[in-house]
Amino acid sequence: MDAKLSFLLDKSNDFFCVMDRKGIIKRTNASFRKAIGYSEAEITGKPISVISHSADIRRHDELLKTLLHKKEVSDYESRLKAIDGIYYNIKWSLVYDSNIDLVYASGINLTNKLNGTDKSLSDSIQHIIQSFNEGFFIIDANWQITAFNPAFQAITGLKTKQLKKINFKELHSLGITDKIMKEFENAFNGNISSQFQYLNNYTKRWLRVNVYPYKNEVMIFVRDITSMKIQQLILALEKNILELNASALYSFPQTINELLKGIEEIYPEMICSVLEADDANERLYHLAAPRLHKEYCDAINGTDIGPKAGSCGTSAYHRSQVIVSNVETDPLWDDFRDIIRPFGLKACWSTPIISANNYKVLATFAVYYTTTREPKPDELQMIERTSNILRVLMENKKNQDHIIDQNKRLQEIATISSHEIRRPVATILGLVNLFDHDYINNSMNKEILAHLDSTAKELDSVIHTIVEKTIFLNSGS
Repeated sequence: MDAKLSFLLDKSNDFFCVMDRKGIIKRTNASFRKAIGYSEAEITGKPISVISHSADIRRHDELLKTLLHKKEVSDYESRLKAIDGIYYNIKWSLVYDSNIDLVYASGINLTNKLNGTDKSLSDSIQHIIQSFNEGFFIIDANWQITAFNPAFQAITGLKTKQLKKINFKELHSLGITDKIMKEFENAFNGNISSQFQYLNNYTKRWLRVNVYPYKNEVMIFVRDITSMKIQQLILALEKNILELNASALYSFPQTINELLKGIEEIYPEMICSVLEADDANERLYHLAAPRLHKEYCDAINGTDIGPKAGSCGTSAYHRSQVIVSNVETDPLWDDFRDIIRPFGLKACWSTPIISANNYKVLATFAVYYTTTREPKPDELQMIERTSNILRVLMENKKNQDHIIDQNKRLQEIATISSHEIRRPVATILGLVNLFDHDYINNSMNKEILAHLDSTAKELDSVIHTIVEKTIFLNSGS
């Protein structure tokens, strides 16, 4: 950095920070360091996330992606946590220099007051509210938002000037339905505190809301509980699927189909599929796909497992997860692009279901999207959990099939023992009774000996068959 520019920035009261594209701090100015209480050596080389409010970290990741694309972002507000625990609310302007792959960020300190015009809150209370992970806002008797903290702003995705004095009923980004609005109105009109949760269909996030009426205002806390809610829904789904699997009401493909339908209800943008591998691990065959077009399922049914066989065939071949964010450009889809294109599917992530004992591929679990995209951490966690339960279900199915096959073979052995052995043994016993012990060399004795020889060979063949079937059972095949 130019020495004169560096000098001016160090003398500035504004915050200044230089980061790489991953948010790793390369340089800060004196105002930045003085406010947060870290020395240059302590803060340099650390990710910006370590001094960010936890509610802002996900937004930082999205910001950096936007910045790499647009090169400039202004009026971005976030909070920094000082070494003493105090939070500073900063409005940032950021520029990305692609030539040197660095981000320049200049920030104005907005901290002192909670956003809004409410004068009744003390400075200490304002600071506490400002540091909350939960969103907080106040509504007056006319449903105007009079004050809010940065966490609420992060939940709405709106800028400060957009939120100030906005009518709550016009705040579309909270996804307020008539049913949810009734909850607010009951609390307001009845002066009754309440708690409820709902799915914000605008952002596809679960929110938990606590409403506290006070005089002619309502104080509201909003928490994003998406992660917790999804875990609860997945646990309930897994419990239901295990119960279905233990009953005789559903066939195995139907059980897998119900599992995928449940996942698609939790993650509405996902389109799920399971392809089962044949015993030779050479081909994949359709098992379940509730929302995929039948024509597409038929087209890929029996697809080869190979190093360049779309997402599923490739993941089965390499025995590892394959993430294709854009099927139009990824070379793995060169041979399948014309097949998938008519159905509007843009991304496909595939995970192999591998046997716990012998590292054999049992199936592949695929997630399709109608937009080009990469998975988020919570989606990867869901995929891993689903892969594990699929492994349990499929190995259980194979064990059941193996037990059925063993029982069938045991029945065959019992049939052979009761019928096939009894016949030659009875013949031998009958021939022995006909043997003339007084005249050893008569012609009938010779015929009896010949019959005994052939019957003994027949018995030996039956015993050999039993031994083979027993060996097969002992091998665990």
